[in-house]
Amino acid sequence: MGLLDGAKNLIGDVVAAADRVLEETGSGKLALSMAKFHPGGLAAFLDSLRQAGHGAAVESWLSGGERQAVPASALAACLPEGVAERLAYDLSVPEGRVPTVLAEFLPAAIAGQSENGRLMPQPNFSTQVR
Repeated sequence: MGLLDGAKNLIGDVVAAADRVLEETGSGKLALSMAKFHPGGLAAFLDSLRQAGHGAAVESWLSGGERQAVPASALAACLPEGVAERLAYDLSVPEGRVPTVLAEFLPAAIAGQSENGRLMPQPNFSTQVR
């Protein structure tokens, strides 16, 4: 095995470990991280997704039905500057993986934070990211 193969394996192991950490911490960690770092919290992020044309997907997450996917690139476009970096640190994932992590885990996180088709009251720590 060459040096490059070893580096690829190591990166793969780090990514897999980060995914396991996120799965173990559950949707509450993701929702709390969004509340801490996205201006306006999780509700504002969902509003951004709706405005970007992904309202049907957001509603599918809230309603408890079959969850529609939103591409990682669309999720990344709704993150203000600096938020992905802070989410990466808080969620223990590489910054480049944040949109993919959101695409994979956000639908379940929203479903876990909703009731009767509405997002339950969320903490909102973030009013401005600097």
